[in-house]
Amino acid sequence: MRTKTLLLAAVLSAAGVASSLAQVYSVNAVGYVNVALTAGLNLICNPLKVTAGNDLNHVLPLADADAGTTVFTYDTAFHNSAFLGSTLGWTPNLTVAPGQGFFISIATPKTVTFVGEVPQGPDSNISIRNGLSLISSPVPQSLVLSAMAFPADQGDTVYFYRGTPKAYASASFLGGTIGWLPAANATPAVGEGFWASKATAATWTRNFSVNTP
Repeated sequence: MRTKTLLLAAVLSAAGVASSLAQVYSVNAVGYVNVALTAGLNLICNPLKVTAGNDLNHVLPLADADAGTTVFTYDTAFHNSAFLGSTLGWTPNLTVAPGQGFFISIATPKTVTFVGEVPQGPDSNISIRNGLSLISSPVPQSLVLSAMAFPADQGDTVYFYRGTPKAYASASFLGGTIGWLPAANATPAVGEGFWASKATAATWTRNFSVNTP
């Protein structure tokens, strides 16, 4: 999956007072991310927070959906939603919030555009259950998971759905100084979702701020 981040730097407003004792998340950084999809199944995510709501009708509206396009989410069981055209929209109207991965099935290749705010502070933290979870980076960054404070324990494994033709690429956390192997298979692209297999539930804590270099 080819992903291109086009803009994440337009500052709309600022509020709050800086403190030497606490991090203040005072800037709303908004922008858009283009994600190129191939025909068939793609494992992606919504990388930005939509203030009107992170449901499909707001995240992937008419301009980014064709009739028959289907989305699959997972929360111990699969749920699916189909785009039924401009009148009915996505049915049912599932939620696809930042930090959540989902599959999208399309008939022909296209590029979809995500528009919204960069998650910051507590909004950039997500819970990961034990067993299999379909997740994504809670912020629009592309770094190896260990550089993004992913709560890995030895033996944890991640699975990305990539390539042409699409196939699963996995990486396992070996702990200590070794980290993730292979590292390239533990580096999510912006707009890419993945499976995480963990023996123990954890919280992925970023407390991200656009003020931090």
